[in-house]
Amino acid sequence: MEPTFTAVFSDLGKELSSIPMAAIIPRMMAAVLIGALLSLRPWRLMMGRALPKAEMVHAQVLLCTAAAVITAVIGDSVAKAFGLVGLGGFVRFRSGLKDPRDAAILFLMIGLGMACGHGSLGLAGMGTLFVAGLLMVLDLVSKEEKAPKQRMMVSAQSDDLVNAEASLRQALGSRNVMVKSCALDFDGRRLEMEVEEKDPGALVAALSQTQGSTLRGLRWAALSPKGTREEQV
Repeated sequence: MEPTFTAVFSDLGKELSSIPMAAIIPRMMAAVLIGALLSLRPWRLMMGRALPKAEMVHAQVLLCTAAAVITAVIGDSVAKAFGLVGLGGFVRFRSGLKDPRDAAILFLMIGLGMACGHGSLGLAGMGTLFVAGLLMVLDLVSKEEKAPKQRMMVSAQSDDLVNAEASLRQALGSRNVMVKSCALDFDGRRLEMEVEEKDPGALVAALSQTQGSTLRGLRWAALSPKGTREEQV
């Protein structure tokens, strides 16, 4: 067994000494930086838009780096190229891409990563600037989808409906929750307010500020587009 381990470590030492580390490390670092720049899209912060999802950013950075590593491993060996293609056939991706633009960006990441792994850092840099400019233009011309506002029905009971309505309106206004309509039932000592808000958390935070007031049995329910209640909390 000792001669076998000796031979293994001897071959490993020869292989490490033959690898141009001074050339490989900058290629890998360039692939990581390019993947991070194009996946994060920092110009979106100046546009007031949200950054891409973290899982997509991680996937694009890893894919760009993987393309650089694979290209560096293949080098000029045709046999290695066919071997890696065969091994790639065993890989199965279970998660599909909902947006076809994400698939196109992944292909661009592979191309830029391969340029880094080949050592064509000038070509990779020019390609990165071109792709970044293209993505910036697409972000400028595309419209960001806004989450639709949800209609809610808030109901409560109180012995003093006038003061209860005022305190409830004040609490909702502090969270910028829009009040669409209000109905007071003096006989049943009950009030109902129809509000509109895209973030249910803002409504919950506003209602939590009414603690200690004259309101009793405070409840809210989501309304369907037809005006019927879907659920009650």
